[in-house]
Amino acid sequence: MQGRPGHVVVGVDGSENSKRAFDFALSIAQQHQQEMEIVAAFTEPGYEYIPADVYGIARKQAEHVLDEFTARAEGSGVQLSTVASEGDAAGVLVEASDVASLVVLGKRGRSRFAGRFLGSVSASVAAHSRCPSLVVPAKRDVKELPEAQYAKMPDSPGWAETGVITAEGVEDATDFRGSVVVGIDVDAHPVETALHGARYAQDHDLKLILVAAEPLSGSLWIPVSPIYRAEIPDIRREVAAQLEAVTVQVASQTDVPVQWRFYDAHPSDVLAEASQTAAFVVVGTRGRGGFTGLLLGSISQAVLNRAVAPVLVVPSPVKN
Repeated sequence: MQGRPGHVVVGVDGSENSKRAFDFALSIAQQHQQEMEIVAAFTEPGYEYIPADVYGIARKQAEHVLDEFTARAEGSGVQLSTVASEGDAAGVLVEASDVASLVVLGKRGRSRFAGRFLGSVSASVAAHSRCPSLVVPAKRDVKELPEAQYAKMPDSPGWAETGVITAEGVEDATDFRGSVVVGIDVDAHPVETALHGARYAQDHDLKLILVAAEPLSGSLWIPVSPIYRAEIPDIRREVAAQLEAVTVQVASQTDVPVQWRFYDAHPSDVLAEASQTAAFVVVGTRGRGGFTGLLLGSISQAVLNRAVAPVLVVPSPVKN
């Protein structure tokens, strides 16, 4: 799926979310004839004295989980390896990402401490993984997910008609069915990020929609000059032209149909809403204003919290 040598790593803990993540990882490994490593992390009780019949039980539980998932992959044709590693689950998976092409994990595992809806492990791995990470949400009716309510864009009249510029032939700017949606920052490695989405779209016979969004007018909360307001349509067209140029570059490097859409709205609102009908969403770890070092940008964090579709997080290059 990603143009980097290596294998697919999937983190499991026996939860329903990790089972869904495992199925995604297995499908990707099959499709690309890659090996897959199943990782379960554990920590032994931190007592000064551990009874002999207690010590090692956490490792045994992790190994039992690994055996269950190995059996789940029987007959898949994928070459498997398993690792029961003592330590923090996020740290273990980040270390594994150093030689992997993709890390797959559930949005929430057996605990959920960080983020509004994003599990602590998935948030940390998405922020620090050295290869792309795929965060897979729970398989439930979209309308039942808390994320679905949190994702809804404001019910302001005509949001889809005001400040939206699209490629020719787009009839409904709110319809993302049958597509991989890539959140594009035209100034932050847009082609590289889009091509990750293009590979997934090609594998699953989907179209690619490149989305850029900036809250140029709708989110203004301070008075602005009439001159600036008059310039907003020109700014929109300028960003849309840059997005169209990125689309041309991407289209020249893939066989999948590629569209583009620009929204005068907050990026996390647009991408979260898109996730309700899209098959898949792709974001980079950081855009403009990102921190140096491997940290998850605010937009990527918000999309991961709110998305109801699987989200691929592509690490942004780190400037030295």
